[in-house]
Amino acid sequence: MPLIRIEMPSTRDEAKRLLAQYESGVRDAAWEERVIDEAWRRGRTPTGRVRFVGVTNGQPPSLKFDVEVHPELHAVP
Repeated sequence: MPLIRIEMPSTRDEAKRLLAQYESGVRDAAWEERVIDEAWRRGRTPTGRVRFVGVTNGQPPSLKFDVEVHPELHAVP
């Protein structure tokens, strides 16, 4: 399945907290749901689990996620 990268804006404190949480092996269902919703907004059909990739060094930082999407189906506008 193809992947799309989604970057979600965050605060520095939230990015640090989420990075530590994922490094310890604990997933964050609320953030993953936001990422799935963003994939739908972009017209893609999510098919697999969300993978936390990391944090950007920008100001403000962004959280990076990869989402498996169906290669041919797109959400209907």
